[in-house]
Amino acid sequence: MSVIGTNVRKNIPARGKVVYQRPMKLSPWAIGAGDLSKGTVWVSMKPKKIIDQYSKGAGTYGVVELNTEFLFQAPLNLNENIVHHWEAYESVASRIAQKARSLVKLGEEAKALGSVGLQAADSMSKGINLEGKTVEGFITGAYNNLPSAKIPNIKVDTPMYYTNSDRRQIVFEFVLFSENIPGTKTEDVLINPIKELMKFSSPDLRSGIQIEFPYMWEIKTEPVNFIHYTTCALTAVQPTWNSPYVNHMPSSVNLQLTFQDLSPLYAGTIEEGSIINVINGSAEQNVNRENEAVLSVQNHRADGRH
Repeated sequence: MSVIGTNVRKNIPARGKVVYQRPMKLSPWAIGAGDLSKGTVWVSMKPKKIIDQYSKGAGTYGVVELNTEFLFQAPLNLNENIVHHWEAYESVASRIAQKARSLVKLGEEAKALGSVGLQAADSMSKGINLEGKTVEGFITGAYNNLPSAKIPNIKVDTPMYYTNSDRRQIVFEFVLFSENIPGTKTEDVLINPIKELMKFSSPDLRSGIQIEFPYMWEIKTEPVNFIHYTTCALTAVQPTWNSPYVNHMPSSVNLQLTFQDLSPLYAGTIEEGSIINVINGSAEQNVNRENEAVLSVQNHRADGRH
């Protein structure tokens, strides 16, 4: 963990910026490893405390900016997926045409059945003496004796219209190694950052049945922001701890993080990062109360750790 920078909010006591940077040195498995100016890409993930939320429209979130950042080297592949939904438009005209097609089908069947169908229906209504036949045999005979009906080869086409778009989702698959750097501990490199991500993604119990919301995230690539999500929820944290186990701890971790955009998807979302309303904490006392525990823990961990 490195400690850099200063606090960005005036109403939070000044403290060092907490950065979980992984890997702490460039690893040979990463494409672009070497001089930072030659193409290395980092994924920056910054949590923001949600102190209140309102449901009108696309939603309004009251948040507190934290001086915390998870800075991981980008995986070999970064995949984005945008999904839109288009459906067939069922107009009055198309529904009438579908009904007309059903009537044509019914008329063809009635014409094919003719008197045979009427006699069969009359016999069934009065009860039938199977005369030693099995039920299966009687039904098979009745089915085979009835004439075939012509099926109309008619298709009623309908136009497609736009209905909705899924909120954006992005999945990162990081590989973290136990780095042999003097003065660093394996738990600080592999375990503690993942535990912090788990806690940031989870709600907390305040009292009784009242909870505190999970954190909201800003995601971007650095030094070029070709991926940028300003309001995300961390919906899944999935570490896979790998052997060999050295000193009772794993030597590497495959970490999958799934983020879901809180903003509805519009063209402006892609351009600006979000369409929802995000406001700062409503009062200084609320800001300080909501952040007191987080800041004290992070300050304690930041002391003397680099």
